[in-house]
Amino acid sequence: MNPRPAERSQQSLVRWRGAIEADLLARRAAAPGRKPNLRRKKGRIAVVTDSSCSLPVDRGTQEVLLGPVGANIISVPLPVMIGEQIYPETSEELDRDLPLALAQGDPVRTSRPSPGRLLNSYQALQDQGYAGVVSIHLSAKLSGTVEAARLAAGQLDFPVTVVDSRQAGLGLGHAVIDAAITAQLGGTLEAVAEAATRSAHAAESVFVLPNLDQLRRGGRINAMSTLIGGLLWVKPLLQLVDGEIQPVERPRTMPRALERLQARVAQQAHAMDAPRLAVHGFGNPAQALELAEALTPLSASPVPVVDLPPVLGAHLGLGALAVSLNPALPADP
Repeated sequence: MNPRPAERSQQSLVRWRGAIEADLLARRAAAPGRKPNLRRKKGRIAVVTDSSCSLPVDRGTQEVLLGPVGANIISVPLPVMIGEQIYPETSEELDRDLPLALAQGDPVRTSRPSPGRLLNSYQALQDQGYAGVVSIHLSAKLSGTVEAARLAAGQLDFPVTVVDSRQAGLGLGHAVIDAAITAQLGGTLEAVAEAATRSAHAAESVFVLPNLDQLRRGGRINAMSTLIGGLLWVKPLLQLVDGEIQPVERPRTMPRALERLQARVAQQAHAMDAPRLAVHGFGNPAQALELAEALTPLSASPVPVVDLPPVLGAHLGLGALAVSLNPALPADP
C-alpha cells in the first residue's frame, strides 16, 4: 500500500534534513583541529530569520528543527490576519482557517513583525552568550521585515548584520542553513553574512499559480499592473527577480504551465553549481510530490516537499506550486 501524500512529504523532509546534518558533520570532521560534534563556545554567531523561510520550527520556542544545524537559528513568525483576527503564523488554528478563508474569498492580510519582537530575539541571543547575529529576511520588496530588523538592530549595542535575501521560501531557507553552517564552522560575523548573501542572491525561485487573485488582492503585483488584464485568465509562470515578482510566461492551461516550469527549472539547474532544489505546494500535496519526483534528477541533494508557510500561501493562494534552487555551499566556507 502506497503512503499517503502527507506521509511521503514527511519522508522527503526526513531525507533532506538527514543530508543537511550529514553535510555539517562531514565539514566539521574535515576542519583542522575540530571534531565532528565539537560546539564552539566563544565568538559564536547566531542566525535569525522569519517564517517565510519555510524551515520547520518548534511552535513554542521558534527554534528551527534541523538537529545540530538548527542549534543557532531562530525563526520569527510573521503575523497573518483573516478578517480582523490576527494569528501568530505558527499555529494550528491558522493551518485550519487559512485554506478555508482563501477558498471562500475572505480578506487575508499579512504583516511584518514589530521591531520590538525582533529586538527581543536579538537580546535573548546576546544573553545566551552569542558574539553577534546575522538576521536574514524575506525580500524587502515584498515585506517590511528587513526594515523592522534594521530598526531593531539600531537600538542595540550588539553586532547585528541584516541581510535582505531578495528571496522567499526555501530560496531564503537554504541561505539561512548556509549561514548557520558557516557560523558553526567558526565563521566570523562577516563570513556568515557573506555566506547568506551569496546563497540567497544566487538562488532562483519560480512558481505557477492557478490565478492571480490573491496576489492582486494583496497588492504584490503592482509592478505588473500593465499585464494584469492579460494574466488573470491564464496560469502564469512567475519568478522572483531582484526580489520582485515578475512574469516569465503566460501558459493557458495548468499542464502547460507545469511543463514550462520544469523546463525553466532544468535550464537554471544546469547553469548552477550542484543545485539544491526544493518544491512548495499549498493545498495540493499530490501535485507537489509529482513535481518533486520529476525534478529530483536535477538536484544535488534530496528534494524536500514543503507546504508554503501561511505568510506566502496567503498571497499565492490555493493550488500554488513553487520551486527554489540554491547553489551548493562552497567546500571551504
